[in-house]
Amino acid sequence: MLCTVLLLNWITLAAGPAADRQIQLTLADGTEINVQVSDSSGSLLIIWFIDHVEVRPQFEAMLKAINAAGFELWRVDLLADYFLPRSSENVRTLPGEGVAAVIDAAHKYSDKTIVLAAYDRMPLPLLRGVRSWSADFQGESRLAGSILYYPNLFEAAPLAGEEPLLDPVVAASNYPLVIVQPETGSQRWRMNEVMQLLWSAGAPAYVSLVPEVRDWFFMHPPGEDPHETRATAAVPRQIVNFVSLMQAAPKPEVFREIDYTPSAAASVRGLVPVARHSPAPPLTLSAMQGDFDFPGYQHSVTLVNFWATWCPPCVEELPSLNRLKQRFTGQPFNLVSVDFRESAVELRRFTKKIPVEFPILLDLDGKASLDWRVFSFPSSFIVDRSGRIRYSVNRAIDWDAPDIYAIIEGLLAETE
Repeated sequence: MLCTVLLLNWITLAAGPAADRQIQLTLADGTEINVQVSDSSGSLLIIWFIDHVEVRPQFEAMLKAINAAGFELWRVDLLADYFLPRSSENVRTLPGEGVAAVIDAAHKYSDKTIVLAAYDRMPLPLLRGVRSWSADFQGESRLAGSILYYPNLFEAAPLAGEEPLLDPVVAASNYPLVIVQPETGSQRWRMNEVMQLLWSAGAPAYVSLVPEVRDWFFMHPPGEDPHETRATAAVPRQIVNFVSLMQAAPKPEVFREIDYTPSAAASVRGLVPVARHSPAPPLTLSAMQGDFDFPGYQHSVTLVNFWATWCPPCVEELPSLNRLKQRFTGQPFNLVSVDFRESAVELRRFTKKIPVEFPILLDLDGKASLDWRVFSFPSSFIVDRSGRIRYSVNRAIDWDAPDIYAIIEGLLAETE
């Protein structure tokens, strides 16, 4: 149903982007999906599925540039429409019905070529929606395909040290798509696995590598990083190229069945004993401090913490890690951190504001994190005096707690 924007909607939108009009769709279960429409005279329609509520100036400027480049712009916030709290888990497990309804509405209310866009976890419900829509749609499709920015297409985060599993929808997706992968993004080295599965499903899938930027590059404050500014400014032009690429690709003739039940996230609050006491991978990395050489694991208990300065939970646990280091000073205990793909210059700038009282190793290419099977940040591992991984955790915790002390003291008391 096409309608004008109600007063309440204008109040909601006052701090964010302006919309020319609003389309409201009602699903079979009564859920109302609200689409903010910014018109354009061009022949392309891009539908952005977002999952953030705060105003991001660089992102908003990018959407305006896309609109000005001739794209009619539709903006959809499914978490708001489903009245769900904003969390990665809620995005990951969203059904595809809302996406399918929006694609169907785009065919009804517009005669333009359609392209979908989403980022981070939102590509998962997007892919479910494309499958659902393509199974039921009757007529000539004008959907060119989907553009997925730094997508996390995996199931719930595994325990630290375990391999992540791709969501089943990836193996059932065969509509054209482009993955825009930042060169220093967290999933950079898992893209081969993703692409192989998409190609096996018959998807005309492509990767565009964005040099010298990390995930969320168009969400950060404008002017903060010249590489991010350059990459964000290039997005409208790249979308036109991506659309041409996907339009030339064959559309699927077979609907791939899927038996899908979202996996539950592990309820992990603290350190978890590792079932297999595997040898810890070596850490042959240079240190931010320059003069530090990692001594290895033999004869000492070692805590290895994987983190990054852009990760708020990582920063949050630094003070308790400092206190843990102080508590076990003089004992055969080592605490080292491994920073994910940041330079020594960035880290020195950071540590002038927030002290880090233990060595920082530089995982400049992300390969060490991959060797340790780090999927989310922070992730930490405790290695015993024989060099075996005994405990892990894939979230921030309070490290100066009695139960943590007891674990470390127990490992220190073990004979090698």
